[in-house]
Amino acid sequence: MRGLGFAAATVTAVMLLAGCVAAVIGNSPDSGTAVDTRARSAPGADAAGADAAGADAALAGQVRARFAADPVLHSEPIEVSALGGKITLRGVVASSAARSSAERLVRTVAGVRTVNNLLKVQ
Repeated sequence: MRGLGFAAATVTAVMLLAGCVAAVIGNSPDSGTAVDTRARSAPGADAAGADAAGADAALAGQVRARFAADPVLHSEPIEVSALGGKITLRGVVASSAARSSAERLVRTVAGVRTVNNLLKVQ
C-alpha cells in the first residue's frame, strides 16, 4: 500500500511538472504558438527594423563624412556607431581638444539625439 501511494505521488508530480514545462516552453518567444507565428509573419514586421537600421547607418555615415571634412579630425581613427539617434564615438585621439571637437561636431548633425563620447586621449 505504501508503494502505491508513492507511485501515485510520483505520477502526479511528473504530470504537474510536465504541465509546467509545457506552459513555459509554450510561452517562449520561439515556441511556434499561433500568437508567435502571427507576430513574426505580420506584414511589415521586419520593415520597421530595417528602416531603423538604415536610418542609423545613414546617420553614422553623415558623422563620418563630417569627420573626413574636418581639418583636425580627418586623420583621427574614430569609430562611429549609431543606434536610435544615439551616436557612440570610440577610439584614441591626439588631444583633449580633438576629443571635445569631435563631440561638438557630432552634435551639429541633424538627427543626433545624444552623444556617447568614449574617445580616449593618447
